[in-house]
Amino acid sequence: MKVIKPWWAEDSVWVERFEREARLLARGSDPGIVQIFDIGHAEHGPYYVAELVAGESLAERLARGPIPLADALSVAERLCRALASAHSRGVVHCDVKPANVLLGYDGAVKVGDFGVARLAGGTSQALSATVAGTPRYMSPEQARGRSTDAATDVYSAGVVLYEMLVGTPPFLDGSAVELGLRHVQEQPPRLPERIPPAVRELVERALRKCPAERFHDGGEMAGALRAIDLGTHASPSADDSSVEQSLADGERGHAAATDVLGAEQEPTRALLSAHGRRLPRRPRGGTHAPADNADAAARPPGHSPTVAALPPGIPRRRAVRRRGVVALLLALAGLAALVLLLALDVFAPAKTTVPHLRGLPRAGVQARARRLHVHVVFSSRYSEHAVAGIAIAQVPGAGVHVSNGSTVHVTLSFGPAPVKVPEVVGEVASSAGDALARAGLRYSTTSVAAPGTKPGIVTHQSPRSGVSAPHGSTIALSVAETPHWRTLTTFSGVDDGRSVAFRIDGSRWRVTYSMSYEGSCLFLLVCFGPSAQASNLNSGQSFDGFDLSSGSSHAHVFDSGPGLYRVSVEGGRDSARWAMTVQDYY
Repeated sequence: MKVIKPWWAEDSVWVERFEREARLLARGSDPGIVQIFDIGHAEHGPYYVAELVAGESLAERLARGPIPLADALSVAERLCRALASAHSRGVVHCDVKPANVLLGYDGAVKVGDFGVARLAGGTSQALSATVAGTPRYMSPEQARGRSTDAATDVYSAGVVLYEMLVGTPPFLDGSAVELGLRHVQEQPPRLPERIPPAVRELVERALRKCPAERFHDGGEMAGALRAIDLGTHASPSADDSSVEQSLADGERGHAAATDVLGAEQEPTRALLSAHGRRLPRRPRGGTHAPADNADAAARPPGHSPTVAALPPGIPRRRAVRRRGVVALLLALAGLAALVLLLALDVFAPAKTTVPHLRGLPRAGVQARARRLHVHVVFSSRYSEHAVAGIAIAQVPGAGVHVSNGSTVHVTLSFGPAPVKVPEVVGEVASSAGDALARAGLRYSTTSVAAPGTKPGIVTHQSPRSGVSAPHGSTIALSVAETPHWRTLTTFSGVDDGRSVAFRIDGSRWRVTYSMSYEGSCLFLLVCFGPSAQASNLNSGQSFDGFDLSSGSSHAHVFDSGPGLYRVSVEGGRDSARWAMTVQDYY
């Protein structure tokens, strides 16, 4: 089980990277790629469940020294085949290194940790702490922050093969930035002369700086590795002395184990020797070996210790022959029964046990069924207790013995059934939210202007009432906000008349205005400035007027309600500058 660290769960970038790895692993199944069985979310963050590879990583194996040439090429070929499977689905691993190559005790080679994998041609990243990859195995294009493709993994696989042959990667020392620059600028050291020319040429091609000059993808590199003929180079070299020593130690360990086994078997041999007695052999001519005195005294005259007394008139030799025939017939019958049992066992279909599949996602069901040689047929139905895509039922049940290739019917959850959206328009927002929650729905609110509607009342809902919506989906509610003044238009003038028309939605509206005289008034005590007149455009009637006073801003409020209106300004006798703003209240 792989889980994200709690402090990373708060970082959306790490969570996205973790979930991307799970999705990429679950996208397909390949024997060379670690298989994922389940994806989920726990209290502290996401997790996924993958197969257990019993063995060690290639990094752990390399810690003990270089790998023999033939073994290194075999591991590299299977690594490239696994990468080819990912490349065929448009996935680039971007972090191929020995720590991510797993060597199973059964000889399997598997690639894991797709945490920085991305689709081919993905976005580039600048060379920084966030660059995807490991500096010692990073391709030049990764170090430059450019886009990646299958040739990126080919370069990293070449570095891994280089390390298997030599014991260290081509560039070992320096900081992350320095190692990245060395991959961009420097040529790797040449492989030792003991390495066959065909192998050296293959590694050099995989490590070329230009992606177009490398192998196109993992499949092409795997084919080149498979085509190499080692010939006399397959034998261990002088540099493989540590490997030979390890093999020698293994042989000595096997011999020691045999000695121990022999010692454990000695008591059994002694026990057989103590209880295994030879029956006395019958001498020729019908005479018998001397018996114990007590046994002889208990037998009647003429009784043989090895052959039962025969009825008068039946020759002893014929009885012995008849017993031999009976024994032969019994032996033949036993042999026939044995042959029949073997035939039934050979020709009978192989058996397997139906695995437990409930609770697994579709990919996990397929992987587990494939390992146990059963075929899966999927169906779906709604479930109130399982998220969509999780297996909730299976037939036959877990533990049933069936023939290989048998069909198991698995039901996947569609998630909870859809619900009908209730009518909440006209209700207070809090009450509307409670009604939606009882129906298994969520809601969001947006405050809107609603002239004539009490604040806090739902004025609109989407989706509308009566339609079916997925369980847990969100209903958007529009809620009337508290009324306030809103500016509709502003206009001004000097010594002239103007008029402006506008629409009022609220119950009242107002005109805020200001005016200042340009010169002295005609009369010293009285000034004749401009005046304004309000009219209803629907009726064509004027219904209110006012004079524009001098000084600071003033306001004139109208309670005429919604409608179309016009305000007209007429110039006065004295020169004056004026400005006017019309505002609606809703």
